[in-house]
Amino acid sequence: MSNSNLSNNSNLSSNSNIRHCANNNRNSNRNSKNSANKKVGLKCYLLQLVVVLLLAGYQLGWGQWQIETNILSLLPTDSQAQASQKHTTQQKNVQQAKAALFQQANQRVLVAISGEQAIPAYRQLATEITSFDGIENEAMAVPDISEVIEFYQPYRDSVMTDDYQALLSTPQAINNFVLGKLTQVSDPFVSGSLAISPRLNLADFLATGLTQLQSFETEQGIIVVNKNGLKHYIMPIKVDVDGFSVKQTQAFSQQLQAEFQRLESKFDVDVLYSGVLFHTAESSQQAEYEMSTFGVISLLAVLLMILMVFRSAKPVNLALLVLTISVVYGLTAVVTLFNQLHLLTLVFAVTLIGIVIDYCFHAFVSLNTTGGIKSIRTALCLGFITTALGYAALIMSPLSLLSQVAVFMIFGLLGALLTVLLLLPYFNLSGNISVTPSVWILTDKLNIWLTRLHQKRRLVFVVLSLGLVSVIVIDDINFNDDIRLLNSSPAFLIDNEIKMAKLMGYQHSQRIVITADDSETLLQRQEVLLARLEKVARLQHSQLQGLTVKSIASLLPSVAKQQANNDLLKGAEQQQIFQQGLAILGLIDTVDEFKPLTLAAFNSGPLQALSAVYIYQYQISDGNEKYALWVETSGVALNSDLQQWITAQPDMSIDNKPAEVSAALSHYRQALLLLFAGAILVVTMVLCLRFGLAQGLLGLLSIVVSAGGALLLTQLTLGHLNIFNLLAVLLILALAIDYVIFYQEHGLQRNTVLAITLSAISSALVFGVLALSVTPAVESFGLTVMFGILLVFLLAPLSAKQVAPLSAKKIAPLSAKQVAPLGAKQVEMEETDNDLNNKEIEVAK
Repeated sequence: MSNSNLSNNSNLSSNSNIRHCANNNRNSNRNSKNSANKKVGLKCYLLQLVVVLLLAGYQLGWGQWQIETNILSLLPTDSQAQASQKHTTQQKNVQQAKAALFQQANQRVLVAISGEQAIPAYRQLATEITSFDGIENEAMAVPDISEVIEFYQPYRDSVMTDDYQALLSTPQAINNFVLGKLTQVSDPFVSGSLAISPRLNLADFLATGLTQLQSFETEQGIIVVNKNGLKHYIMPIKVDVDGFSVKQTQAFSQQLQAEFQRLESKFDVDVLYSGVLFHTAESSQQAEYEMSTFGVISLLAVLLMILMVFRSAKPVNLALLVLTISVVYGLTAVVTLFNQLHLLTLVFAVTLIGIVIDYCFHAFVSLNTTGGIKSIRTALCLGFITTALGYAALIMSPLSLLSQVAVFMIFGLLGALLTVLLLLPYFNLSGNISVTPSVWILTDKLNIWLTRLHQKRRLVFVVLSLGLVSVIVIDDINFNDDIRLLNSSPAFLIDNEIKMAKLMGYQHSQRIVITADDSETLLQRQEVLLARLEKVARLQHSQLQGLTVKSIASLLPSVAKQQANNDLLKGAEQQQIFQQGLAILGLIDTVDEFKPLTLAAFNSGPLQALSAVYIYQYQISDGNEKYALWVETSGVALNSDLQQWITAQPDMSIDNKPAEVSAALSHYRQALLLLFAGAILVVTMVLCLRFGLAQGLLGLLSIVVSAGGALLLTQLTLGHLNIFNLLAVLLILALAIDYVIFYQEHGLQRNTVLAITLSAISSALVFGVLALSVTPAVESFGLTVMFGILLVFLLAPLSAKQVAPLSAKKIAPLSAKQVAPLGAKQVEMEETDNDLNNKEIEVAK
């Protein structure tokens, strides 16, 4: 009997040894294969990293990109702002003309000096400006009236006002006009032109035209605005800021502001100034401050959290490595795809820290499991795809800022994903990075609470859903698409702009832009517009009382109108309408043959500076030259009839940039609703196909309630919502899917709970810091994402697959004597993530 047992034991032992050898061979082959795969993956990773680094070096050294600081450059292009309209070629020309005039206006600074010593202060400022490179005094020298009259002498019988034209119908009317003018001996236009134009049409034309365009007084050759008995001496300044660096823009602003302060101190005067330059400098300084401050705070907080959780410098160094590589990827993509990198993009890009650290946390915590980083590969890839799709939606935004942020984040996350999956496994970190025991204790407590909450998830979802719907019904959602959401300028600059607008009479000021292929067509279309304005103002006098119109047409009529004027004078001469007036003067004068005053001739005269202000010649994309001009209306706003008529003209447009941008934001906000519907559909399909219908719908409910709750909390906090809150919701959807996927894949395991908790804390911290920004757009974006992450952190576990609560009872390890009799049989050990970290081993025969 004993020999038989011994024989059986010998056979069992032999079979066991054979199986162990086979298992060892399989494990050895598997390890060899994994090692080979790691090496191949590492080689591919290093190859593409070298390519990215070379591209980054080229862009930094020889790239054509530049940092943009002008907040106005973030505004939508006109093609985007008018996305709902079908453009003709003429409409596109109008938009290009508006862009050209808009850029020209951005280079101007206006200064107003008032006080008893205002003129000496003005003279000193004019002298000091000559020493500033890139800054020039654009104060137009007021030409002598005799020079102007002498210039118009060849065209004396081609120009007249509409009022003078109306008098030509009756001899008595024109004679009374001439006699009335002759009594105005102090009128320099009458005395200066009487000898060369005795019909006084030229004197009337010049007096009316110059008065209309130059409604300001002049004193010692300086433009003066008299407001409430106080004289303000106006100096327009041109600042050539195109192509300058951030530091140079700030230097120009500081130079001018310092000079203004010296003038105020030395001459006891008040200096009022306005211009895009000052807003650009202040915005860039604020963006630099927020970028550095928010970045440092976020990075230090995240690294400190890593150090507290893992109590080792190794994960901190690895996290810095992953972050550095991700930033290189993101910056390289932005400067490659965009010619300009706006400084505010880097403020938003600080949020990359929060998401990249998520990947690091999942990787570090997975090292405490049997599968290591390989066990989370699928979840990480799915998470990256959903997050990238969320950011990809921002590329459709009419704001270049959001497009740049989207590209930066997508490529930055791609670099982080590749580094975590291909580079970190090569370091063989398994067992070298462990979580602090106290953190596990806190995680277990949180896990128990989440498990209890999971058991009541139906009640939680019902209560939250009903509460959300009730609040939405009671409190109407208020959307604000104001362009001022992009403005981070300090209050004193905004106050300066308001004061300058009142001083210069810019209330209700609007510019109507006209474009044409040649100057003659341009001037003719301007006259059509002016005729329409005059007609509507006459018919609707009560609505448009006080309407003031300024245009170059008052000094430069079209050639066609000049020809008509000349014909009228000849006809009146044949009817002897001027005979009595000329007899009184004792003069004999005949109407000259027609000689046109062209734009080229006008630009060679003493009033060329006015032409440069109102008419602009620019080049379109195909290289052809185009002409554009603007007509300014002020005093009262244009009524709806005029606005509709102007909008219907293919070559005209009201240049109202704030309204256009707000309309574009509103249009894009409505388009986002369709995008949300598509995103929800895609999320539903992904979750249901991957995890089944019931689990997929639970995950979807968690995401939708979190997004809706984030918007509601933002509405209650800020009092309104805007497009940036909706864009934040897209990002919330992308981040929420990450959490749901991990919970659906692994359930409420302690490793999953810990990794997601750390990710939520870091993301909420990074996005929450943005809520401290002074720029409303950045503030509202960060606030909504922070609320969404916190809600997702609480609701995503409710969609996890059902798991048994953790057992606090530990299973004592088997002794060697107990294990020995089982040596003849294969002992299978199933080590779960919770068992491994608690040293709980379940042994199954």
